[in-house]
Amino acid sequence: MTAKRKTASKKLIARLLIVLVIIVALVVIAAAVMYFFFPDTYQKVYNAIFIGTDGGDDEGGKNNDITDGKLEEIASADLSIHFISFDNDGAGDCTLIKSGNTEVLIDAGSMQSTAAHIRTYIDKYCTDGKLEYVIATHADQDHIAALVGNSSGNSYNGILYSYEIGTIITFDRTNKEELTDKGNLTLYGKFLETLDYAEINGADVYTASDCWYERDGAQKTYFLDEEQTISMNILYNYYYEHSSSDENNYSVCMLLSQELDTGEFNHYLFTGDLEEEGEEYLVQNNDLPEVQLFKAGHHGSPTSSNDCLLSVIKPKYVPVTCCAGTDEYSDIPANQFPSQAFIDRVSKYTDAVYVNNVVSDDAQGYKAMNGDIVFDYSQGELKLWCSNNTTKLKDTEWFALNRTGWAS
Repeated sequence: MTAKRKTASKKLIARLLIVLVIIVALVVIAAAVMYFFFPDTYQKVYNAIFIGTDGGDDEGGKNNDITDGKLEEIASADLSIHFISFDNDGAGDCTLIKSGNTEVLIDAGSMQSTAAHIRTYIDKYCTDGKLEYVIATHADQDHIAALVGNSSGNSYNGILYSYEIGTIITFDRTNKEELTDKGNLTLYGKFLETLDYAEINGADVYTASDCWYERDGAQKTYFLDEEQTISMNILYNYYYEHSSSDENNYSVCMLLSQELDTGEFNHYLFTGDLEEEGEEYLVQNNDLPEVQLFKAGHHGSPTSSNDCLLSVIKPKYVPVTCCAGTDEYSDIPANQFPSQAFIDRVSKYTDAVYVNNVVSDDAQGYKAMNGDIVFDYSQGELKLWCSNNTTKLKDTEWFALNRTGWAS
């Protein structure tokens, strides 16, 4: 009798093991299906099980939740700020600002071949074929390449060739050469030709220092709406007038200010790739307010977005224009964008950090993290819409595997 019971017990255990294996296999298959075909659902399930999103305050930074926006409402919003994701695994900037029928484009990276992708996005919101303002922050490829675009015969398809341009505000200085050793135009040389083309076709072209000193018709402040409630303010950067060994320090810096119906202001800060020395001068030479939004300096690098600036502006929302984990600029994992040093600093002020893309193992080499990141203000509140999801960086699988912070 005892032997029979032992045999029956072994059979029961074997059956239970088989059932357990089947359940595990089904869970793995379901997870794989969600991961590849329903990434938003996968991310939400992952967050709920492994990270937890209770909406409370996180250690080391404020929890800044935001209302979800709606795609169909963006075009008619009082103000919208679009951080356009690229169709590659590189870092780079391209920001579209829209208020009514006025559009501002800040930079157009990350490659010359990206121009067509950016134009497709712009055309969803710029319906009159005119960009009222274009700002080229500095001469690095990942900021100006798509302003030039690719050539076909004797013509280019870049942004400055594809639209009517009202005013261009460009950097004062660069360490780059116009010609290669063989006498061919560098990208910077082609960019200068592009500026000439735009100017011949009616654009006003000023440097940032022209705007600051209001020389030759340039203005320090440009209003984007008839009511003059939304202003684009060119800030003073010490390196407009002084040399730097770091190209990034030449970046044009701009504060976008929006007067609300209450008489209060929302401020949004853009500093290109400004590094620590430039940020220190920026704080010294400008009366900077606390801001709703700060576009992370230099794609979340370890050398930008420093405490000297963050402690003054105390940003609530920080979009990072990069492909998380790319080794484009560093082989050291902690320094790959968005870097651990950046996260350590920004996490003191906010947990609302968003990233365009993330590296992946598929043939493409990247996929959307948040995708296109759009902040829009309408009906009395700031909202967030992203083309992939609105998951904060701290709640992503990539962060859990590669970074620490926010009480992780």
